Amino acid sequence: MEKKYSALRIIGTIYKVAGVVVAVITVLVVLISLVSPVVGMPMGRMPGGAMDFLPGRGILASLFFSLLALIYGGVVALTLFALGEGIYLLLALEENTRATAQLLQARETDEVKRGQ
Repeated sequence: MEKKYSALRIIGTIYKVAGVVVAVITVLVVLISLVSPVVGMPMGRMPGGAMDFLPGRGILASLFFSLLALIYGGVVALTLFALGEGIYLLLALEENTRATAQLLQARETDEVKRGQ
């Protein structure tokens, strides 16, 4: 059976690849944000700032940012991948419907030939 809607297949693949890319970038951002205060590069530290009196704030801020980035990036990546899979699901539904219609038409044609 011929494959129809090649543009939708390409779009579905692009969404799935984008989901994987976002997931990889999310993991890298989370790892960098977790490692940065440990190696001495606190993120967003401003000397003399309002929170300068809190010890360990770099690690706590890093954990908080990492958790938010993981949740947000994970949801975005999952949504993109699911959108690509949804497009493939609709394409498979169309192919199965078309195959069933062709099968029923062939069966009806055979019955008409036998009846004559």
